[in-house]
This record gives sequence, C-alpha cells and structure tokens, in this order.
Amino acid sequence: MEFDTTKNWISDFPTDHWCLIIIADEKHTYYFDEIIRKSIDRNVGYICGVGKQADLIHDMADEEIEFRDVDIDDYYLPNHVIMTVGEEDFENGIWFGLNLTFNYETDIDEIIIIDMTKKAFGKITELIEKLENGYLPTE
Repeated sequence: MEFDTTKNWISDFPTDHWCLIIIADEKHTYYFDEIIRKSIDRNVGYICGVGKQADLIHDMADEEIEFRDVDIDDYYLPNHVIMTVGEEDFENGIWFGLNLTFNYETDIDEIIIIDMTKKAFGKITELIEKLENGYLPTE
C-alpha cells in the first residue's frame, strides 16, 4: 500500500494480530507519527521500519508506546507488548518483516506494508517472489 493522506487508509488495516512494515527513505516525521499512533490504536503487534528512516521509525514507535504506557488513562495501549525494529537495508528489512515478526504475546496473522517512498511496489513484489522461491538476503 502506498501512503496517501487523501484516503482513509487506516480503515483497511486489521484490528488485531498484525505486523506493520513501513518503508521510508525520506524523513516524514508527522506522517510516521500518524501511522504509528493509528496502528497502535488498532492493536498492531509488530512495527518494522525499513529504509533510510528505519531507526527513526523504530525510535518513534518506542517513544509512542512509552508515552502511552506512562499515561495509560488518556491513551489506548493494547494489552500485549508491541515489538519494534528497524533495518535500513531494503531486502533484509522486508525479509525480516515477513519472516521474523514473532510476538510471544500475540499471533501475527497479517502483514501490512506501507510504501512511503511511493516507488517500491515493483521491488517489493519482485523480492517477495524471490523469497517464495527460496532466496535469502546476504547481509
């Protein structure tokens, strides 16, 4: 899915047992914040940042979780622990998000990929096809 602020994108997301992969090379802090907040509201189990902004996404997700944990009366936080990770390398990040999104407190039944670059769809499709045929990233 490409991120588009003109659509009600969150309405298509699962409400439980899911992983979010955000692919981003450009710094869009406001959008990252919105995506992370709304995903937590929908009980995301795992948040994986991929690309040049992977560490920022990971850090922002951790900060939002910590903020909600401290002030739980006003902000929703699921009963399970939300796992977060970031990986700058595209192939390794996608592979990790598709294969290692394990959360011991909640099953992951669905994976949503948001392409903030709006140009990775072909690369994602090609990589998933390669992974299905046994390819493993080398790094």
